[in-house]
Amino acid sequence: MFVSPVQIIESLALRKGDTVADFGCGSGAYVFAASKIVGDRGRVYAVDIHRDILEKINREADKMNIINIDTLLTNVEEKVQIENLSCDVVIISNILAEIKDIDKVLEEVKRILKPDGYLLIVDWKDSDHALSQKRGHVIPEEKITAILAKNHFSIKKHFPAGNFHYAFIAEEHK
Repeated sequence: MFVSPVQIIESLALRKGDTVADFGCGSGAYVFAASKIVGDRGRVYAVDIHRDILEKINREADKMNIINIDTLLTNVEEKVQIENLSCDVVIISNILAEIKDIDKVLEEVKRILKPDGYLLIVDWKDSDHALSQKRGHVIPEEKITAILAKNHFSIKKHFPAGNFHYAFIAEEHK
């Protein structure tokens, strides 16, 4: 069983006017779900290294007259063109296995998160599911939790994410 990105986004404490960044946004499922909640006064950054994915998100947004999505073509292991302390939420979903330097990505997350902002992590559990196996290696929740702790983040809340994923919110402790 899978839990949809829409269900996960709806369980967050997003408000009208919030700013969200989705690192490695893929097809944009979290982007479009968040854009509905934050409304026209809010902003959603769709960040990915694949131009064709971002172009597809732009076409979908245009088709649906959505004006609060900005697409950013960039590698999240480098400086992301989002202002310091400007995001209420950063989403990292299903890309942990593809990141070479998680510490560098977490530096960027800390740079753009507002002081009361948080990080949503959703990723694959190690399982026999074909999609999980296709990914190569997965990063177990215990390992990412340890990496987050080393980078001054602590887990604040777990979410149900189906049989094949884990999901939680982490906040930076100062």
